Amino acid sequence: MRQILPATVAALTLVLVSGARADLFLNQEQEAYEHFQTGDYGQAAEGFGDDYRRGVALYKSGRYQEAADAFSRVERPAVKEDAGYNLGNARFQLGDFTGAAKAYEAVLSANPNHEDANYNLSLARAMLARMEQEMYEKQKEEQRRKKEEQERKEKERQEQQEKKQQQEHQEQEQKEQQQQEQKEQQQQEQKEQQQQEQKDQQQQEQK
Repeated sequence: MRQILPATVAALTLVLVSGARADLFLNQEQEAYEHFQTGDYGQAAEGFGDDYRRGVALYKSGRYQEAADAFSRVERPAVKEDAGYNLGNARFQLGDFTGAAKAYEAVLSANPNHEDANYNLSLARAMLARMEQEMYEKQKEEQRRKKEEQERKEKERQEQQEKKQQQEHQEQEQKEQQQQEQKEQQQQEQKEQQQQEQKDQQQQEQK
């Protein structure tokens, strides 16, 4: 059970209590063990009544969550340390690196010389550090995108405001021009009217 966990793969072997013999198992346990030996781990997991053995079979069948649940229930002193180590491995496979680290730390608390648990703990912590860095980079990128979006919106707002001001200025100029033209037209009409009145008056005087 003490095989070093590579980056994402753990290898487990079924460990029986020292001195145990197959003929001491109940029929169901014997059948489960035979299934295990032939590589039918799913069927073996169904037959094992012992949480540790079931956990090993479940792990080998790729059912890591169920394996973790089984390992977490192990109380048998002979395999409790292995169960804790394999609990860490199962959690690691699930991507629960925090949970894996806690399991390895519990093993090391009871046995500081457990080399595999110490090695796997370093792997779990490295994964957590990488995830933290990735999260930091993701948040940093998100902040950059938000800043760019805010700047873009602010630029659009300013452009719209400038466009509106230009339009209002043009409209004001047109209005003033129209008023000036109307004024000039009125003045011209008044002038023409005065000229006509003078002309009329002169004609009257001549009569």
